[in-house]
Formats: sequence, C-alpha cells, structure tokens
Amino acid sequence: MSKLQLFALLFTAGFVLAQQSVEQEKETKEDVVISYNTPFSYSLNPDVSWELTNSRGNLINQGKGNFADKVFDVPGNYVLSIQEKHAHNEASCDHDQYPSKLNLIVSNTKMDFDWSTLKFSKNIVGGQSSKGITVTVDVLYSSAENENAVYEHGFKTAGVGTSIVGTLKDKKTILKPGVNKLAFLLDGVAEKGNYIMLDFKDVNGNVQSYTLTQKIK
Repeated sequence: MSKLQLFALLFTAGFVLAQQSVEQEKETKEDVVISYNTPFSYSLNPDVSWELTNSRGNLINQGKGNFADKVFDVPGNYVLSIQEKHAHNEASCDHDQYPSKLNLIVSNTKMDFDWSTLKFSKNIVGGQSSKGITVTVDVLYSSAENENAVYEHGFKTAGVGTSIVGTLKDKKTILKPGVNKLAFLLDGVAEKGNYIMLDFKDVNGNVQSYTLTQKIK
C-alpha cells in the first residue's frame, strides 16, 4: 500500500468516526418512568415540535409547545421525539435545550400517598435524635393486572440542618390493590427553626414529597 493510499484510508476512517460522534451528539436520550393512568407533562418552548409514538413506532399524537397532561392508560414503552428549531448562525452557540428523545416507560403499577393520613408517633424535637419516632401513612396502590407488588423504599428529608431518614419498619412489605398502611422508623437530627420536607419514593422509584407545615421546635 502506498503512502497516498494509506493516508486516504486513515482520512476516511477518521471522517467516519467523526461523523458518528456528531450523530451521537445530536441524539440525546432520557428515560422517564411513569405510572399508568397518571398525567404526565413535559415543558417545552412554543416553537419546539414533538411526536409521540408507541413501541411499534406508530404515531399516537404530535404537536408544538408543552406536552401537557397526557394520561397513558395502557402500560408499555413510548417515545416522545423532540425537534428544536435553530437559527443556524455560525457566530452563536445554538445548542439543544432538550433531549432529542424521551423514552417513556409506563409502569403497570401506581401508588399515591395520602398525606391527610400522615402521622408522627411524637413530634420531632430540634437538636435531638429522632430515633424511636414512627411515621405512618396510607397509600393507595393499584395495578393494571390487579397484582400485588413488593415495596421496600425508605425516605429522606430535605431542608436546612436535617439528617433525618425514614426506614420501612418491616424492611419490605407487600402492597395489595387498595389502601395500604406503611410505617417508617426515623433516625437522625433536625435543627430548630427550620421547615423540612419528607421525600418518599413510590413503588416505581419516583419521589412524592410532603412538607411539614410547622417549623421544627
């Protein structure tokens, strides 16, 4: 092989790799897990186009601007393809604001915390260990196939000066369709004078948050 042929081969290979890299940069994906029969929204600029397809690639809907309050009553995998318009001005850095594709994984299980039933066995006292305090809350669980589910998540707290976490009392529980009562054991400390938020995870790993209405005393 001559030097010229070798150079041409290397140049072609480099061009192909560079082109593949550009294509990979153009297509960005993000996975989102949602529950069936639960509204899902995704904020988009008014000039952004989108298409929703099912796992077979069939078009379900399309539009521009916000993808708002779509309810998926059939579990499965869907794709929200997002197309942004750019000015193509070489002098500006016109990058995508959104992923080019959202892989929507619609779970066949749904779990909602009923915050009106949330109770503490005793109040959290600022600067003191919360160990020994129990938090109970009812959850409404449903399944598209009317099946049970294993639940084993705890919760974390958010806010200034809090290290409190909640661990499921039984470590693991079986959720049955309908209302289920969960109990969590607390540990950690929260400072006085601050509000804290309890970040619970549902059966699909998504966070549902509850903010305490009173400051820690």
